Amino acid sequence: MNSPAVLLIALPVPLYKRFEYLPARNLDSKSYKIGTRVRVIFGNRKLIGLIVDKAAKSSLPVNKLKHITEVLDDQPVFDSALLKLLFWAADYYQQPIGEVLFTALPSVLRKGKFITPTTNTLYQLATGNNLDTELGRAPKQRLIVELLSANPRGLSADEITKYIPGWRSAMNALLNKIFVKKIYQESVAEPVLVESNFKNLKLNSEQQQAYDKLSTKLNDYNCYLLDGVTGSGKTEVYLSLAKDTLAKNKQVLIMVPEIGLTPQLLQRIETRLGEKVHLMHSGLSDSQRAQTWLITKTNKANIVVGTRSAVFLPFTKLGLIIIDEEHDLSFKQHEGFLYNARDIAVYRAKQLKIPIILGTATPSFETQHNVNKKRYQKLILSKRAKDSSIPDVKLVDMRSKSSSDGLSNELIQAMQTELDNNNQILLFLNRRGYAPTILCQECAWIAECSRCDARMTFYKKRNILKCHHCLKEEKVPERCPACKSESLLWLGEGTQRIENKLKEIFPNTSITRIDRDSTRKKDALEEKLNEIHDGKYQIIIGTQMLSKGHDFPNVTLVGILNVDHGLFSTDFRATERLAQLLVQVSGRAGRSAKKGKVLLQTFLPEHPLLNCLLSQGYAAFSNEALKIRKECALPPYTFMLMVRARANNITLTQNFLQDVKSIMQKDNIQDLTIYGPIPAMMERKAGMYQSQLIIFTQRRKSIQQNLGNWTQAITERPLARRVRWDIEVDPLEIN
Repeated sequence: MNSPAVLLIALPVPLYKRFEYLPARNLDSKSYKIGTRVRVIFGNRKLIGLIVDKAAKSSLPVNKLKHITEVLDDQPVFDSALLKLLFWAADYYQQPIGEVLFTALPSVLRKGKFITPTTNTLYQLATGNNLDTELGRAPKQRLIVELLSANPRGLSADEITKYIPGWRSAMNALLNKIFVKKIYQESVAEPVLVESNFKNLKLNSEQQQAYDKLSTKLNDYNCYLLDGVTGSGKTEVYLSLAKDTLAKNKQVLIMVPEIGLTPQLLQRIETRLGEKVHLMHSGLSDSQRAQTWLITKTNKANIVVGTRSAVFLPFTKLGLIIIDEEHDLSFKQHEGFLYNARDIAVYRAKQLKIPIILGTATPSFETQHNVNKKRYQKLILSKRAKDSSIPDVKLVDMRSKSSSDGLSNELIQAMQTELDNNNQILLFLNRRGYAPTILCQECAWIAECSRCDARMTFYKKRNILKCHHCLKEEKVPERCPACKSESLLWLGEGTQRIENKLKEIFPNTSITRIDRDSTRKKDALEEKLNEIHDGKYQIIIGTQMLSKGHDFPNVTLVGILNVDHGLFSTDFRATERLAQLLVQVSGRAGRSAKKGKVLLQTFLPEHPLLNCLLSQGYAAFSNEALKIRKECALPPYTFMLMVRARANNITLTQNFLQDVKSIMQKDNIQDLTIYGPIPAMMERKAGMYQSQLIIFTQRRKSIQQNLGNWTQAITERPLARRVRWDIEVDPLEIN
């Protein structure tokens, strides 16, 4: 006798399988649709799952199967195209299908709840009669009536407050008299238009050439690299193409690496195109992200700007994808579902047969390699868009220059000159806190984290030591814990120490600091950026948060304080990232008619990387660096895979990875090279020991054809239950 039809359910658990369930007793399997949510019993828990397939027979005895307890949706939460994309991502990155699918859902839906459109309460005039006699002795009520008469569609409470402070008691009187009524309207009923000034926009010759090339290719898949120097006006090309896409009644997705880039970009898009822009990033509340998901799915969002998770939004008429700062590491997810949003976006564009544009001043080596292989087409913007030129860059040899807390006299003098001319200055230092650590001058004791192989950062204002890896905090010791000496020294400089020193040197100058510590509060970053644009601060100290995407017209001097640590990393990609960082930070200077200048402080002025980059530019540097990568058989000329393991015992991780290595070697793949097991660069983190395998192959298929079988075999090993492990395809960091 045949088994009854079963449903294959994906659950949000770290298991590489789909689970078989019987239909609910009151429904047969024909009533269920692929991509809809259901509620099931899993062990002793109730979980939300997604139907991903149906099967005529069960692989298990029927009496071992449980029934679905509830069907939550009438229609699928994923359409077939998006579901296909997610299946591909789970297979390519070898991630549990349930975790991949649930990553693409808002938390509200993951919890088994529903998204309902938010509503705005509007106040609207309820009568067209002349109210002069009734309101003769109520001046505030009269003001409200006059305001609503001028706005017949109604006004929100916030809008009324702008014109009539303290209006609520008068409004209540009008409501009681039924002169005014409340109406409730969906916050996004249809795509919202705002005032546009697009007609005033004129592209320069290079921008026009790029636009002309791209605008003829909007009806099919093409991947373009828009390689433009900082300040070349890549965004203007994006918006011209977005305008054409919107005219075709298609949606546009613009992806940015960090939420810090969105405020300026949001304003530019809305004023250029006259379209309400919707956001998707981690800085929003769960409810806000759910609303963006809903209005995208219901075709009420024409333009979405988002970070990496936006690649999974349920667009139904997507016509163009733009990846700004495509090289940025933030597009890579490093926890949970390990994916690269840029690469998934390229696959989605190909799947939907639409164009995708990768924009940057510093292309990643992978993208440059794809251009060289003719997979992508390259367009160049070699000049700045406005009346500005590329800034002059000078190396400051710190070996022979006197300095104070990491600031050379040459930099201080240059800052004074710019301040005298009422210009702004940006100082870059990618170290938070007051000092990287504390050192005992007597016995050389260093403040290290007890849970990580890392030094603790000193925060002077709070007088604490903090580990930036596990977030452990402790009070600064009054004496050296090792020798009891009081000779404790702050070693190195952080952004807080630089800020304090500058306040001593320039006591009458307004200074602000932008890093993760100073922008923790909601909207703090946007407020600081607006204040910088308004000229409130003359000196800006920032970390990598300010290295790209921001346009500060009055910044004429950029000081880069310490980059030497990036020249000797064991990660083969470190020099690529350093070069990108230097170019991006330097690009903040001289973006208006004022000439820009960059001072780069270094103890290694003869280093070939720095000299090649500064004398010949990023393109020449990347070409030379790619030659070295090819000679060393490193990505992008080979394909890379990492298997990581964590446990409270280093022996466990080593033994587990040795098992994994033996599994991979059984297939006798000739071009497979496996290094390890080796300890991670930070062997101990948050009390756990970390080890890894690093695998290279000349052919991607060598990994992809075997990875599923390897994963299945790994999960069956006894040690797999005693360690935390993950597989990462195309890793961008060796850590």
